Amino acid sequence: MKVILVRHAETEWNMRGIIQGHSDSPLTHRGLRETSALLAALAASDHQIEYVYASPLGRAWQMGQRLAEHFRCSLTAEPALKEQAFGEFEGMSTDLFGQNHQNEAHALFERDADYCPPGGESLAHASQRVMDFLYRLEATSRHQTVCIVSHGHVSQGVLARLNEGAIVNFPRYAQPNASYSVFDLINGQCSAVRWGIATHLLKLS
Repeated sequence: MKVILVRHAETEWNMRGIIQGHSDSPLTHRGLRETSALLAALAASDHQIEYVYASPLGRAWQMGQRLAEHFRCSLTAEPALKEQAFGEFEGMSTDLFGQNHQNEAHALFERDADYCPPGGESLAHASQRVMDFLYRLEATSRHQTVCIVSHGHVSQGVLARLNEGAIVNFPRYAQPNASYSVFDLINGQCSAVRWGIATHLLKLS
């Protein structure tokens, strides 16, 4: 099974540097343009998406809807694809978070996938729930190519696991909004990972 893992387009909180997690905010004007650019790029590729699974959080769900409409395929909301829950830090600007919670910020975004924010969940846990969903899907799906719409931070953990078999280097896999990654999942084994594809965004100002 070929999997196309998409990050949602830019939101107002992305633009303002505010931690989202399970909270949400509307897409920006750029986010709408990013969505159109991604659709055009996938349409021009050889990928024939047969089914879309999306996080039910609004910013990812909107991308899922556009993808399903474009490829004329079914769309399912999948809670396992939600962003990592950042608990008490959701709604806080990343600048203030770094100033007032320096150790926690380094742990959360740079150093420790097992760090659990108060009232939230660790990246290790969040990325494992996505991996579990992928393994279940690969074992049961009849589709050859599926699209998964998720979120930035949890996708870092997923891509680290897929590409390296471990989560320790997760910061390496940061990627822009509306980028995508492609990999093959066969008998529970991942191969041919291409991550952070974003050339379609270069033409956007």
